[in-house]
Amino acid sequence: MDKYNTRHTLIAKIREQHNEQSWEEFTALYKAYLYSVVIRMGASESDRDDLVQKALIEIWKSLESFEYVPGEGKFRNWIYGVTKNVCLGHFRSSKRYNNKIQRAGEDTAFHPLADESSKDEIEESEWKKHIFKLSWQRIEGELSESYRQVFLLFSQGKDVNEISTELQLQKNSVHVYRQRVLKRLNREIRFLDDELC
Repeated sequence: MDKYNTRHTLIAKIREQHNEQSWEEFTALYKAYLYSVVIRMGASESDRDDLVQKALIEIWKSLESFEYVPGEGKFRNWIYGVTKNVCLGHFRSSKRYNNKIQRAGEDTAFHPLADESSKDEIEESEWKKHIFKLSWQRIEGELSESYRQVFLLFSQGKDVNEISTELQLQKNSVHVYRQRVLKRLNREIRFLDDELC
């Protein structure tokens, strides 16, 4: 049986009697994504944990009324919106709000008054990073040490010659290992993106 329930099953279990085990699974799957959104929203380091917790509480309270309609947005759009609103509420009530607005005018990073295109870009980019990390965690244990090392060295920017020398592998093997890991990783990314979005 797969490690993850589908998002529909997971949401249904949480709604029914606020299933604690399902909530823990939900938190494990989505908390890192919410954290990355809070960072991109411009929250200070000292506020990030609190804002993620507030967002999780809001999601928890709102799940009973949430209705997933296929084709009309994704679940991750909704949790992003909840998290964004928690951050905006915090910024508005904070004495630092005016400073954030002023800095936002000078900064190209996302800020509380960003337009919709920025929101979409942030939501999408943070989701892709999140799904990549989850996918890697899931497949890493299935890979041989050589496959893992080749992929990690590529991700550090090393080229085929450097990896071949460092791991004492044929260049052709380096290419094959990388391609096999990418194929497996892409399959996992597609699966999780479909199941968790």
